[in-house]
Amino acid sequence: MSKEKTSENRDPDKTGKDPPYMKHVYDGDQWGIFYLPIDDFEQELPELGKALDHIQQNHGEATAVIPNIGLTKASLLLGTSFQGVKGFAIIYKKHNL
Repeated sequence: MSKEKTSENRDPDKTGKDPPYMKHVYDGDQWGIFYLPIDDFEQELPELGKALDHIQQNHGEATAVIPNIGLTKASLLLGTSFQGVKGFAIIYKKHNL
C-alpha cells in the first residue's frame, strides 16, 4: 500500500497549473480526488465543467462526481431545513505514465 498523499505533501501536478479554487485532496498511485467548493449552484456549474476539462487534460479520466449536500448560505435565509449543493468531490483515474 502506498503512502497517502494529500494536498500538503503531494508532488505538484505536471503543469503546475491546478486552479486555486480546486483542492487536490488525494493523490495516490492510480487514483486522485479533487474537491470543488461552490456557493451558487447554477452560477458556478460552469466551474464544474472547467474542473472536469482540467482534470482530463492534466491528470486523468474523471470517473465520478459526488455532490456534497448540506447547509448553504441560502439556509440562513430559508431555514436549516433547506439544503443545497456545497461542492463536488471529483474522483479520477490517473493517466498511464
